Amino acid sequence: MEITAAVLKEPEIKRSHYLGGTDCAAILGLSRWKTPLQVWGEKTGLIEPEDISDRLAVKLGNRLEQAVAELFTEETGLKVRRVNEPIFDREYPFLGGRIDRRVVGENSIVECKTTSAWKAKEWESAEIPHEYILQVMHYLMVTGADKAYIAVLIGNQDFKWKEVLRDEALIADIKAREIAFWKGFVETKIMPAQINKRDAETLYSLYPVAAEGITVNLTDEAVRLIESRNALIQDKIGLEGMIDQHENEIKALLKDAETGLAGKWKVTWKNQETNRFDTTRFKAEDPFTYNKFIKTTETRVLRIKEAA
Repeated sequence: MEITAAVLKEPEIKRSHYLGGTDCAAILGLSRWKTPLQVWGEKTGLIEPEDISDRLAVKLGNRLEQAVAELFTEETGLKVRRVNEPIFDREYPFLGGRIDRRVVGENSIVECKTTSAWKAKEWESAEIPHEYILQVMHYLMVTGADKAYIAVLIGNQDFKWKEVLRDEALIADIKAREIAFWKGFVETKIMPAQINKRDAETLYSLYPVAAEGITVNLTDEAVRLIESRNALIQDKIGLEGMIDQHENEIKALLKDAETGLAGKWKVTWKNQETNRFDTTRFKAEDPFTYNKFIKTTETRVLRIKEAA
């Protein structure tokens, strides 16, 4: 199979105009870094994407990309060339991506990654973080390439490269779900129903100001969610109480001993000092300085109680 995707040479193309490889895991609900709602907000232009260009990890990743590509060539003997323009699916131009390198003489691509030494376990043996597998499958989809290589520099202590073969069934599933996401949510600006526990900031960005005095009648779905939430809170209170009780029972067994051994467990109950800033006293004794350093922020607070 030869690469038949369209290459767009317009430098002004924006990431919000298409779904790229780094969006794939997110819209499938499989990303550790971004949620479907966040992608939807960014693609519809309802929220501004976070600017992470000044982060040191991002700067280093960009600058080390060439080094990773050169290490890949040294390790494999495969020559690569940089790809400067985004590539798009010919039938669905809202599916695209910016690949790092093509392999000369092969119908394949290379993605260059850098990661912290703390994440070395994610790359052990045949392991590859699932976000990157989905990312390269998206790129294989839009480029028509047969396979991808992922080259990764792990801290300053290890370099690995791994091969990811084209999986037609997975690619077909990704393509169908990305098309459905774009046409069903982005083009229509209908919010996706999949809301994540990490979506609080995104929801506040979408709806920062409450319309004072406005009341709406929510659906039966809201009733279900409220009742489920209340039940979970009661479960949490009960579990926290049981945890406290068990810990107190352990303290009673330790008595005045600092350390206790129980099977494979080592338990300590040590004395320690804690220093806390007494804001109440500071405010009372020096209110001028206290008020000088007060920072006011605005947010929206969710409260749930029975209606009168």
